Amino acid sequence: MEPFISHLFQIGILVENVEESIRHYEMEYGIGPWEILDFGPKLFPKMLVDGKPGMLEIRCAFCKAFGMEIELVEPVSKSVYKDWVAQHGNGLHHLAVRTRDKFPDVLAEHARLTGGRAPWIHAKEDNGKDGEGMEFAYLDLRKELGLILEIYNEERTGGLPFAAETKGETS
Repeated sequence: MEPFISHLFQIGILVENVEESIRHYEMEYGIGPWEILDFGPKLFPKMLVDGKPGMLEIRCAFCKAFGMEIELVEPVSKSVYKDWVAQHGNGLHHLAVRTRDKFPDVLAEHARLTGGRAPWIHAKEDNGKDGEGMEFAYLDLRKELGLILEIYNEERTGGLPFAAETKGETS
């Protein structure tokens, strides 16, 4: 069987405070620079979360390091992210991957392999234009693989408002 994962590109870490975490990464471990993005209604005024209107308000910091991206995620409002941090504390949350197959096909394969289990979160920018905007899903594979995989709709023509490559990669 050929794997649907083509490339590991991000480690996602949930934190209570992005700025404090950045300070530790930069000053104590020399990892940076970071770019901060507030992900919420200002950036994505219309969002679908698990097929219903909703919002994931988080503050994220991104750093290109060691050939991949590190993402720090701070929950801003009541959400499954905030519940996760309250239950587990700061720490590794997910690995983001690029996939060989198209986004809808990977979601269908996930459902098939897990007996119909839906993603932990499936969020999509609801801009009324099919194939545009941000779309991602967290595939809860903790039972099968011991981790959560994040996948993106790579067919989109929109996306996040910052450059794909950050200057000053740490190695």
